[in-house]
Amino acid sequence: MTLETLAQLGEFLGGFGVIFTLVYLAIQVRNNTGSQRADMTARVLERLAAQQHTFGFDADANKFFMQAVSGVANLSIEDRGRFQWVMTEFLSSMEFLMQQHESGNVEPQVWLRWAKTLDFWLSFPGVKTYWACRATPYTEEFTQYIDQQIAGEKYSFNRNNYASYMLSGKVSEG
Repeated sequence: MTLETLAQLGEFLGGFGVIFTLVYLAIQVRNNTGSQRADMTARVLERLAAQQHTFGFDADANKFFMQAVSGVANLSIEDRGRFQWVMTEFLSSMEFLMQQHESGNVEPQVWLRWAKTLDFWLSFPGVKTYWACRATPYTEEFTQYIDQQIAGEKYSFNRNNYASYMLSGKVSEG
């Protein structure tokens, strides 16, 4: 083998090395992007879970929240202010989750589950009142989405069964 042949063989193998490196880097970037998406989704879901935990395990917080979502007219100004902060936190998390879903960073089934949860809470008079009187601006897309959900009143759950369960602990007949 001549020196020229060895040089050509070296260039040829070097070209494969570059191609292999580019393929490897593309795979790593793709894996990293997926990991970042999963991490972002996890952080939003942790925020929502923390809220649920508070209202699920703190009896006073649960009582306050259930009174507020049922209607804000009988709440003190301080409690209406507290409810505003709670709803702002919840809806801001939902807005972010929706944006991430629309960007392809949140799996459709994850968004669907939380969209139905949002749908549930939007059925309550206190939440509707908060939305109508909100001081916090939301994106135009999220605002349109919520307005459509409230105007349509087509909920993803049986309102009568839920009301019966909350009042009596039983599912309504029929």
